[in-house]
Amino acid sequence: MKLLAVFALLILAAVTPTDVAAKGIAALIVVGSDGRSIKIEPEPAVLSVMLYDPASVYNVKPQLATPRGGYVKVYPVGPGGFPAIPGRFYATTRALCSSWNQTATSRRCGRLGPSRLLLAASRRLVPFHGPPTVLTALRPTGTGNLIAAVQLAFDRYRSSRSARRPGHCLPFVARWAGPRARQQPSRICISRRNVYAGGRLYPAGRAIWQLARDVS
Repeated sequence: MKLLAVFALLILAAVTPTDVAAKGIAALIVVGSDGRSIKIEPEPAVLSVMLYDPASVYNVKPQLATPRGGYVKVYPVGPGGFPAIPGRFYATTRALCSSWNQTATSRRCGRLGPSRLLLAASRRLVPFHGPPTVLTALRPTGTGNLIAAVQLAFDRYRSSRSARRPGHCLPFVARWAGPRARQQPSRICISRRNVYAGGRLYPAGRAIWQLARDVS
């Protein structure tokens, strides 16, 4: 019961105007550089680092860690795939670095303790090395949550399939940065559960539709 109480405090304390999904995180999606992903249940040790807020009542500062070596991407998601703040996990130093800006390694890195599920998932995936290709902006203007949801859909490209453009699909212009930015689509559209680009559908969960409608 004590652990459940601490977990509840953590979730409530982590809520900010740009991170509303933190109050209902249902899973962590761990993504490798080859487009494969693994979904795991949240671990309090992971969330305490990823969602730490020094102004909150859950005021236990994580131990600082240095990111080194390869990493996997970590996406906390709530109901319907609603994304919270994304991050990177460096298994070599057990550093978890969270930031809405994924173009560079965040300085907000905490060392995880016995993070069994995340560590096991990271060892089953192909790690990233160096800067990834990152979605930096959407037009019409997208929130951090929407950009994270679209980025996650493209990061999991192994789950995409050939398809025609959906009938109800909100158009966006995407801007990318990174080593493969020129190979990424500049014109995408978002349907009720997918992102469409270049004749392919990328699964995204139902929450992305409402996020897209809010800014269209």
